[in-house]
Amino acid sequence: QQQQQQQQQQQQQQQHFHASAREVASHKAASHAVLSRETGAAATNTTTTTTTLDATGLTLNAAGDLVTFITSVVTYGFGALVLVFIFGYLRTSYPIMYAHNSILGLVAFTPDETFWGWVPASMEYKLEEAIESIGLDNAMMIEYFNLMTKIFLTIGVPMFCIIGPMNCAFGGFAAGEDHLSYFSFGNVEFGSWLYWVHPFVTWGVVLVVTCNLYDAQRKFLVHRYAWLRKMAEKRANTIMVDHIPEHLRSDAKLAEFFEKIIPGDKNVKSAYVTKDTTHLLHLSTQLKKDEAALHQAKAQWAKNEAEGKGRPTVGGCCCGGRGGDCIDHYTKEIQDLQPKVAEEREKVQKQAEEVGGVNLSNGFVTFNDRMSAEVALRLTGITEDKSELILENPPEPSDIQWADFTQDPSARQGREILGYALTIGLYFAYMPIVVAVTNLANIIDLGPLDILWDSVAPTLGLQIMIAFLPTFLITIYKFCFTLKAAAWAQHKLQAWYFWFQLFFVCLIAAIGTNVVSFTEVMFTDPFSLPGVLADTLPSATHYYMNYLVMQWSTQALVLTRYIPLSKFKFFSKIFSEEEAKEMAEPEDQDYYGLGSRSAQFVTFALIGIIYGTMSPPVTVISLITFAMMR
Repeated sequence: QQQQQQQQQQQQQQQHFHASAREVASHKAASHAVLSRETGAAATNTTTTTTTLDATGLTLNAAGDLVTFITSVVTYGFGALVLVFIFGYLRTSYPIMYAHNSILGLVAFTPDETFWGWVPASMEYKLEEAIESIGLDNAMMIEYFNLMTKIFLTIGVPMFCIIGPMNCAFGGFAAGEDHLSYFSFGNVEFGSWLYWVHPFVTWGVVLVVTCNLYDAQRKFLVHRYAWLRKMAEKRANTIMVDHIPEHLRSDAKLAEFFEKIIPGDKNVKSAYVTKDTTHLLHLSTQLKKDEAALHQAKAQWAKNEAEGKGRPTVGGCCCGGRGGDCIDHYTKEIQDLQPKVAEEREKVQKQAEEVGGVNLSNGFVTFNDRMSAEVALRLTGITEDKSELILENPPEPSDIQWADFTQDPSARQGREILGYALTIGLYFAYMPIVVAVTNLANIIDLGPLDILWDSVAPTLGLQIMIAFLPTFLITIYKFCFTLKAAAWAQHKLQAWYFWFQLFFVCLIAAIGTNVVSFTEVMFTDPFSLPGVLADTLPSATHYYMNYLVMQWSTQALVLTRYIPLSKFKFFSKIFSEEEAKEMAEPEDQDYYGLGSRSAQFVTFALIGIIYGTMSPPVTVISLITFAMMR
């Protein structure tokens, strides 16, 4: 009753609180949404009381959640175990898809070809070897799992073994019949002396996380310095130049300019201004497509011969259109295109000798030594217009997206404004999409399996939107922004995808369904946000416990590499294993790329840290999750 009175007073004093906070408060005050389900063969009735924000699918803490949580642990734990067994079988059956680095000799060790041979290989891995074989960024993702496991082990043991029992024994049993909250702060009655303990617990968690992060950063810098020293000479000695003025748009003029401004003689080894090769690119792309189609047709013919069939025809399984021999068709196409490509390439090279013309506003300058390149990067005020000659470190040569270099610089600002507008629009459209999916999930009635579906349905809308959101974002960025390198696109995706995850996963209890109202309060009255978060987040700890448990089977499914394996099985029917392997790689970089995965894994860590402070069992679940992912 005291809590209800305080909530009513707070609502009267702060009428401008956003709709989601009022919605949560009314749910807590009314204690409604009692759901009854029949379970058991003997028609035993089990009544589960739960408090749910129906529109978002967010289930608030309530009596009966312990049964749902145990069901989730058993279901997703068993699912993860089954998937691990499937992986153990697949890796021995298709080593080319699961141990290709080892087959090629790119790693210093070879996992045993036994069912569990991958386990000791994973546990005995060395960071230096991983950096050499898969690169620093990918190796540091493995180290991130080690870091999070260490953090949650450090804070999880005292939280679960000390703070949890204190909340249970001395909290006053404010949770009532909500047995899953007995170890949580939700079990502490208002005004308890444990309220004075909780701030020290919070700052203890902050201190542990901060110290571990700084320690990890110090260790990372050692490897970064080593990576910089080992950088390929061509990349280390090269700078990327953007916004080249008209009078310098030729290879010779650009090289001459940097030769003059860099101290010393003969510093510039070469200069290259990007060329407008629109027509040449079209011809080259068509030539590559025809060559690939011819290769596929020949592979299909070899398969047909073995089966006693004839040569493939245009309109058959590998070609489009109708009539004619497929191999002859593409052979003629290639013979027609090859001289056209050569002629267009010669034309572009001749025009490139003149200033301007096919020469665009960006390019690269390579110096004879790294010192000259570093000096050039630090030059400022080298032209009368500070917006000209923007100097940057170049990306990995194989990672360059040349199409971005041909974009019109005068339209770049307009495209970027459009990109930001689309991103903001996606932010406001996010919750309506989640609501629609969740409402559809709530309609489904699985009868006896309804208790299992109850652990899936509330998060289904968020899970689906989270899965497709990276694709939406990367499409916007590729269309509207000049990214120039795939790694830079992943970095931009990581930053924006993280903010979406923070708002619509970590803080969904506070946002509710009214994103506009929450955003308005965030900008107009930011000092009210701590009160809003304090009223809403502690009531959603059970939801996030189920959310983390769900990741067990999700990450185990990723371990099977089911999508590349399916592609490999399909292509291997026509091509050799090596060709099929190359065609099956890589995974979808929108969702499984370094940027998207990094944002997801940081979100998991935030859930464990934020909600684990309120509910100690969350830290234990986070520890299990990150140890399993490692």
